[in-house]
Amino acid sequence: MASRVEYSVSMTPVRTVSGSGADYDDHDVIATDIGKSLGGAGSITIGNYSDHTTVGYANKTVAYANAPATGGSKLQLGADATDYKMVFIKHTGKKYSTPTALGEDTAQELVVYIETTADMATSAKFTIPVDGAVCLPQIDLGTDMGIWVESSGNASVAVEYALVS
Repeated sequence: MASRVEYSVSMTPVRTVSGSGADYDDHDVIATDIGKSLGGAGSITIGNYSDHTTVGYANKTVAYANAPATGGSKLQLGADATDYKMVFIKHTGKKYSTPTALGEDTAQELVVYIETTADMATSAKFTIPVDGAVCLPQIDLGTDMGIWVESSGNASVAVEYALVS
């Protein structure tokens, strides 16, 4: 029996139309540049259940990562040179407390780096807002390349993640 990861993503461009005050309230509409929601879905075959590894969860239990404050050492998720069938990274909206418990709310964003050369000499970088998440299918990391995270500010961020290989 094969195992797989199914995923879907969507985005909707929204514009807020200001209300006139007395006649109608502010309201959101789909922005006309795209004019619709965009989305897609896929299924990634992993192999047999016993053939895959998940980092970030074990036995249905989360292992939150502690993304350090900016300016400190970045935290690596997973390992170098690992080809992941699926990467899921979520900004919990909370500070890190323990691997299984969340701390207080934070407004810091989560900065994610994907090394494209060894020792972070070159990397792709993107930012996940509070409560946001990304799914990245089939990432092939070469020798000495990995996925790293840090907070955008002076407080740590608790990161929920699942790396499936």
